[in-house]
Amino acid sequence: MALPAYAVFPSNPKFQIKLFKNQGCQIYRQSHVYHRASPMCSMKVRMTYFSDPNKIKSQLNIVRERLWETAPSTVKTFPWKKAENILLEQLLFLGKKVLKWAFISFFILSSIADVIFSIARSQELMIPIGLLVGCLMTDFLKETLHELFHRSKEKNSESQLVGISCFFILVKFISSCFSLRMQVFLMHVANGGLMQVLWLWRNLVQENDMNSEESSLTGLDTSPAPVAEE
Repeated sequence: MALPAYAVFPSNPKFQIKLFKNQGCQIYRQSHVYHRASPMCSMKVRMTYFSDPNKIKSQLNIVRERLWETAPSTVKTFPWKKAENILLEQLLFLGKKVLKWAFISFFILSSIADVIFSIARSQELMIPIGLLVGCLMTDFLKETLHELFHRSKEKNSESQLVGISCFFILVKFISSCFSLRMQVFLMHVANGGLMQVLWLWRNLVQENDMNSEESSLTGLDTSPAPVAEE
């Protein structure tokens, strides 16, 4: 038996207004969920696109080619490789300068502190003995390394001096683990070794400068003289 329409849908206006409001809220929620889901979907698509390294590399190559095509001719003809080599040489030169002055500063400050410490602990006799032993050890280590490793003279000498200086710095730090007399002795052994390393480094730099000057002079002497026109 079918129910009449007024029994299924009551004619009360308040009920109709509530029903309309509920339908409106459902429509708004569905649209709001759709708008929230659509940016997430687009973000997922973009992330999946950019997660492929081959696609990223191809896009970067395309951008680079377009930028290179639009660049002026002066930029294209500029010797970028030569400029890169010059920049690397300058950075290496500055790095050596900074390392040298940092090493000298460390040696001077640590030597003064060690002398003051030795005088305060009444161990003045260990200062000259330790310095002498350190200088002799530097010469011995240099000769030993020179006999073991036969390579280019300039590079070999520089690497030897760097290795010897690192050894004496390690001795200076290890000296704090011993008794007072042995600690003072090892500190000044390290100072004497570092002092000898600085002296040998100075002689090496002077020798390299003299060799470069001699090579430049010999290059000028061997260059052909201009032929005088009759």
